[in-house]
Amino acid sequence: MKLVLLLVLGLSWAMRIAAFKIAAERGVPAGIIIQFAVIGILMSLLLISLIRRRMPPRTSLAMRFYVVSGCLGFLLPFALETIVAGKIPAFVFIVIISTMPVMTLLLSFILRVERASRMKAIAVLLGFGSALLIAWDNTVIGVETVSLTWILLAFLVPLFYTLNTVFVASRWPSGVDAVEVATGQAAVVGTAALLAMPFSGLFVDGWVLQRAIAPVVAIVVLETAALLIYLRIVKAYGAIYVSLANYVSMFFGVLIGFFVFFEQPGWVTLLASLMLIYSLHLIRKDGRAEAATDDPFEDDDQPLTKGSISR
Repeated sequence: MKLVLLLVLGLSWAMRIAAFKIAAERGVPAGIIIQFAVIGILMSLLLISLIRRRMPPRTSLAMRFYVVSGCLGFLLPFALETIVAGKIPAFVFIVIISTMPVMTLLLSFILRVERASRMKAIAVLLGFGSALLIAWDNTVIGVETVSLTWILLAFLVPLFYTLNTVFVASRWPSGVDAVEVATGQAAVVGTAALLAMPFSGLFVDGWVLQRAIAPVVAIVVLETAALLIYLRIVKAYGAIYVSLANYVSMFFGVLIGFFVFFEQPGWVTLLASLMLIYSLHLIRKDGRAEAATDDPFEDDDQPLTKGSISR
């Protein structure tokens, strides 16, 4: 089941990127798309909460959790991506983003959030090698010189994602489920988006809405589902495992490029895809080995945060 969730999460992220690409081809600024999408995601999650008749807890611990995870996982990396993406070559940025699973592996081991495992390390590094090959084979590498400052700023993007993933895995509030966490995070990010509206040109450029409506609806649906699946994986299977969805999304991105945008992947991409599949096999094998050494009567879906100080 957890492999299915990881594949669905990677596919959702890849399809979201495709929706952003379609919006860009229609001339819609990325900042406008993000604002529309964030507000739509918040409305979707609030609707789900109302249907469930269960709103996110508003204890001081839960509120701090929403704010920290909302800033680390959304506001800060989104803002940096918007600033940095146009300053460095696409290949370099893709490679930098793909370091997130490696960062997650190291931070999780250092902080002892998850059990150290040689097979996990091999799987993550093999996946990183696959991501490098896929990026190299599908991106034109420019020869322009990039300032070290922009490179260092770009590395903050996967670092923020890493910090958020490890934070969520280790500090999940007691008695709060994935829908409530997602709604709380969306409330933080949605509030920021609403406050930024007067300064973004969103009210002035009303023509954008007509061009953006289809991509925004797709992004809202995909991102809402992806966020819930992401949180479900983090809570049940840990930060390292969910970070592998970055590699999976690159694989599905190649497939979407082939079938939707008629891009032709090379043999290097095909080889890298096989490496990626093998890395997922290793991480799945490692999970089975861990389950065999755990209490056989313990529920496999128990959150890894059991026993953390947040509880």
